Amino acid sequence: MQNRKRNEAEKEVMKMMIDADITQKMIAKHLEITPQAVNNRLKRGSVDPLIEAIEELKNKSS
Repeated sequence: MQNRKRNEAEKEVMKMMIDADITQKMIAKHLEITPQAVNNRLKRGSVDPLIEAIEELKNKSS
């Protein structure tokens, strides 16, 4: 069950990234972490900071 939630969270974040035209590298730079750390957060399911970063970057580019 938990694995399913992680996959759903990962899919949600990936969809947000595609819609906003934002890369993992851009998120990593914004959060001052490595792109691999962004990928690890996606796989682990701790996506709240990533969602916030995507929203901030989306607002910044608008």
